[in-house]
Amino acid sequence: MRTLIAKSIDYRSFELFDESETSLGKIIYPKWYSTNAEIHINPKIYKIESKGFWTTSLEIFEYEKIVMKFKMSWTGNIVLIDFTNGERHFQINKEKWYNDVFEMKNEAEKTILKIKRIFKWKDFKYYYEIVIDDESLLPITILGILHVVNYFNSSSDAAAYS
Repeated sequence: MRTLIAKSIDYRSFELFDESETSLGKIIYPKWYSTNAEIHINPKIYKIESKGFWTTSLEIFEYEKIVMKFKMSWTGNIVLIDFTNGERHFQINKEKWYNDVFEMKNEAEKTILKIKRIFKWKDFKYYYEIVIDDESLLPITILGILHVVNYFNSSSDAAAYS
């Protein structure tokens, strides 16, 4: 198992770091609140685009090739189809309905990733603690999951405050 940290650098980007604080990549949002974004993993740039009327689907592209698809349901489940290392299917959902921990399970229903959102009052920013139990997950997959979880949390926060 390994633990990664994603820090909000400013209000429009997150950077992913490993245990030795080496940067693994960034998510950059074009606007303060956007479903579309870019993932930068040197030297590659991936595009995240929302699909559908209610923006309940997201796709990540490397140039014109789709590398991941996310489909969010109204019940809070997120289905991930990852094409980066063959075709793999995952289920992402909240660990418990009342906390900010998401877990990702593989096809065998084994939890292979947990992502916890933490708010720092000092900086007034979020960061994420990511615990991984599958060494085959690539940084692009982890950053894609981070984007979707961040989007899901932002949507939930907006609904709670309205």
